[in-house]
Amino acid sequence: MDWLPPWYSVADDTDQIAGLEKELADELAAGHPLFGLPVRTLARRQDCDDVLFAIEDGSGRVAVAHLTWARHPEPPPWPYTAVYPSLAAWAAEGMLADAEEFRE
Repeated sequence: MDWLPPWYSVADDTDQIAGLEKELADELAAGHPLFGLPVRTLARRQDCDDVLFAIEDGSGRVAVAHLTWARHPEPPPWPYTAVYPSLAAWAAEGMLADAEEFRE
């Protein structure tokens, strides 16, 4: 994957991955679209608290969650989350739009 700023991969940072996945789990409450789903951290934005997660349920979906760092369950819709059908769909729609906005 060619990551466009402001996105960057965290694939080689196991401590960061563990921290981001723990924070997401801590923030999710019943009723949230990611509640109870296995996820894997892929990347994060350098300019805000958005994190890209692969949804590890066999669907191929990915989600961008805006973490609140509350360290406790938040009432849905927090953490605000956008789910994409695939990594390719997110790259074409989400990452590209974020990169264009970041350059402005």
